[in-house]
Amino acid sequence: MSYQAGGQEFYYPLAGDPYPLEDHKVILLTKGGVCVVGTWNDYFYLGWLPLPKRNKDKETQIEIQSSSNQRTSEKES
Repeated sequence: MSYQAGGQEFYYPLAGDPYPLEDHKVILLTKGGVCVVGTWNDYFYLGWLPLPKRNKDKETQIEIQSSSNQRTSEKES
């Protein structure tokens, strides 16, 4: 299996980087190397990243396109 990586690097608070805001959901890197979503604590996590922002305009565009494709396939049936 291949991995796609790049972009922003993890913040490592125990190595001097900033902590995430308290009780805010973020992407967390566990000490076992697994990424999860949750809130920070010093016991289980090595690093964190902010959650990505959603692009609502593109999501709407995809919904419209998907709806259009569904109607076309229903007409062909």
